[in-house]
Amino acid sequence: MTSFFQRVRSKVLGSTPEPATPAASGPASQSPVVSNAAPVRAAPPARPAVAVLAARRPLMASNGEVAGFEFRIDDAALRTLAKSGDTVAQAAHVAAVLVSARLVAMGGRTGFARVPAAWLVHAVVPKNESGTLIGVEVDPAQPLEPALQQRVAAAVAQFREVGAKLAWDLAHDLGTTPDFMLVRPAAQQPVAALIETLNARSAALKNMPVIAVDLGSVEDLELALQSGVRLATGSLATPVQALPVKRTAPLAPEVGRLAQLIGQLAAGADTAVIVSAIKGDIGVSVRLLQRMNSATFAHLGGVASIDQAVLMLGRNELQRWLSLMLTQFAGSRKLSSALQEVALWRSRLLELLAIERGESEPGRFFTLGLASMLGLILKLAPAEVVATLSLPPEAAQALLEQTGPWHVYLRTAMQIESQSITEEIAEADGFGSAARVAELSGQAWAWAADNTVHEGSTKAASAS
Repeated sequence: MTSFFQRVRSKVLGSTPEPATPAASGPASQSPVVSNAAPVRAAPPARPAVAVLAARRPLMASNGEVAGFEFRIDDAALRTLAKSGDTVAQAAHVAAVLVSARLVAMGGRTGFARVPAAWLVHAVVPKNESGTLIGVEVDPAQPLEPALQQRVAAAVAQFREVGAKLAWDLAHDLGTTPDFMLVRPAAQQPVAALIETLNARSAALKNMPVIAVDLGSVEDLELALQSGVRLATGSLATPVQALPVKRTAPLAPEVGRLAQLIGQLAAGADTAVIVSAIKGDIGVSVRLLQRMNSATFAHLGGVASIDQAVLMLGRNELQRWLSLMLTQFAGSRKLSSALQEVALWRSRLLELLAIERGESEPGRFFTLGLASMLGLILKLAPAEVVATLSLPPEAAQALLEQTGPWHVYLRTAMQIESQSITEEIAEADGFGSAARVAELSGQAWAWAADNTVHEGSTKAASAS
C-alpha cells in the first residue's frame, strides 16, 4: 500500500523515484532541468520501508510572528544514518524535510529545510521548489572532501535552478554566494556574542538576510530578532519550574476580570451570574457578540444578546474562549503574536492527544496546554497560573510538580518542541506512534494559525 509520505511526495515532486547511489564522476541527483539523461540502473533489491519523520519547529520572523516552519532530520536519525552510510535512507530523510518545507511554502508561509550537505547530493530535485529555503549544513567534525564539495556545489546549483534559496557556512566554497546567511551560536556561546559577530561582518555581507538557528530560549530569539536577524528558530520548550518572574509592568486590568469570569465558570456559578458579569464588562461583551456573529457561527442566524450568546456557546466553550483571550495580553514582547500561536498549538495538540487516548473530557487538556504557556506570555508564576485559570488538581500537579496522570501530555508536547520524541516513547505513552503524534501536531499548527490574532500585515515572511 502506498504510504502517506509517498502520496505527498508524488503530489509535490510529480513522481516517487527510488533514490540512487551516485556515480563517482558527478552529482547524484538528476534534476528535470538538466539535459543529460540519467544512466539506466538496475532495480535495487527489495528492502524494508524507511520510517521518515521531519522534525518541525516554528520559524520566528522579525515582525514578531510565526513566519513558517523549520524542518530538519532528528538527531537520532542523523547519528544512525551517518554511521551506517545508508544513502537510500539518507535520501528518504532529505526528501521528507524538503517535501514538508515545500508544502508549507505552498500554503503561503516560509518552508525552511535543514539538510546535511553530504546527503543533499542524494536528493531528487523536484520540478519546482519556489519559496523553499534550504540550509546546507556541514558537520565540523567531518569537513567535505574536495570531490564531495564539488558534488554539493552541483546539487546546490540544481536546486537553485528550480527556485529554492540556499545557504551554507561561508567557510565552504561552493563556487557561488549564498542567498542568505545561516548562523548558529557555538557551544555555550551567548547570543549577544553571535550578534556582535554579525555586526562585524564585511560590507559585502551586510545586506544579506540572516537566519539564526538553534537559539536556546525565547529571550535569545527575541534578542536576535531585535538585532537584525530576519528569521530565527530555537527552543520554545518552557519548563514548568520557571525562573523567578520579572514583571516589568502590572497586569492589564482585563486579565483580572477574565480570570474572575473563568473562576466563576470553574466553580459552577449560576449562568445568570455569569451573564451579569459579562454584561458588566463592555470589552468582553463586545468581543463575545462579535465572536457569535462571525462566520464560524453564521449557521445560528445572528446573536443579538449576551444571554443568547452564553446559551448558544455553552459554559465549557465559553470558559475556553475566555481563556484564549488571556493570550492576547502579552504586552510589548517582541514575539507576542508568535507566542500566542505557539500557545494555541500546544493547547490544541494536548486536546487532540487526549481525544487520541479516549479521555472523557478532552477540553480540559486544552486548558492545561494553555496554562503551560500562560506564565511565559503574561510573566506569571506557575502558582499564579493555576489560580488564574482555576485548574483542577490533576492539571495543577502536572504544572507544579511535573507528575501525575496528566503530565504525560505536557511531556509529549515538550518532546515535540525539543525534537526528542521517539517511536518507543509515543507507543509507551498510548499515542500509537511518533508518526501519529507528528500528524496531530500538524493539525494543531493549522488550527493555531487560523485562530491567532495577527498584528502584523502578513503571516508570511521570507529571506529575500
